[in-house]
Amino acid sequence: MLSPQQLGYALDRYASGNSVGIGAMLVIYNLMIVGRMVDEGQEFLNLVFGIWLMLSPSALGFAGLRDAALNSMACGFATMLLAAWSIYRALARRK
Repeated sequence: MLSPQQLGYALDRYASGNSVGIGAMLVIYNLMIVGRMVDEGQEFLNLVFGIWLMLSPSALGFAGLRDAALNSMACGFATMLLAAWSIYRALARRK
């Protein structure tokens, strides 16, 4: 959520809005998970957030902003990787 200011793309409304908006949703949603307000399908939504972060530079037209695009794709990859790992562990426990 601080990356637009730190990486210098705060003036691009699509890139900074995406970073701040998705970052805030991830924080709030995962705090709800920790508080057990959400139980079913919790990691699936994190997987969707990660996919969106990976695709958003092209979808929102800020792929030309190198720092913003790399930040979004790296955060998306990390979110997807952690969500997939959690899903895998949950499925392995059911066996």
